[in-house]
Amino acid sequence: MVFGKSCNQCSVRETALCGVLADAALAPMAAHGTQRSLARGETLIRAGDPARLCANIQRGLMKISHINPAGHEVIVGLLWPGDFVGTPFLDGGPATHDVVALSAVSLCVFPQTTIERTMADHPAMERQLLSRTLAELGQVRRSLSRLARATALARVAGFIAETAQRRPAAAEPHVIELPLSRGEMADLLGLTIETVSRQMTRLKTAGVIGLPGGRQVMIQDPDALAEAADELM
Repeated sequence: MVFGKSCNQCSVRETALCGVLADAALAPMAAHGTQRSLARGETLIRAGDPARLCANIQRGLMKISHINPAGHEVIVGLLWPGDFVGTPFLDGGPATHDVVALSAVSLCVFPQTTIERTMADHPAMERQLLSRTLAELGQVRRSLSRLARATALARVAGFIAETAQRRPAAAEPHVIELPLSRGEMADLLGLTIETVSRQMTRLKTAGVIGLPGGRQVMIQDPDALAEAADELM
């Protein structure tokens, strides 16, 4: 990668992990980076393989998942543009989860050793990773609390609200495309497909959302959606 040609034009230059680096500090790291594109369904990291690469997501969406003992895929998280993929400082141990593209994805990929060396030279980037990791831990705790205490309606409404918040800016600000099928949503939210469908219909009937077709959702009443997401058992 040639710094200046790619990094300064990167759509996530300010939000990616390396956004804390000044141009001069970024150049040596960028020299070891490569651009990579994945089609929907392609795997970046496979559970059990040595963890030797890291990446910044520039475009698209990815899922973090694993296969449980019954052979069923369990989705444990989503990755959006600007998110960081990888586990630096874990000595190349085996990856614990699959990281798979949910859409067409563009990434900037680095050897794990490059990221580790850059963090050693620039502690601000290491602190940024720690800050993000702690924020993700907080989100996991909130999600577990929601699964334990929230109604089915709140889980579905919360997922729609989070998708609207995390997605890149669009020409139609109130229309989003859900990144997961209803079956995948059910897995992530601890519900059945039928329950997810009923709750989406309930939100539509109440005038909170519209369902134009496919995975598209039109958010008609953002305040009511936020209120539904906070509903507890």
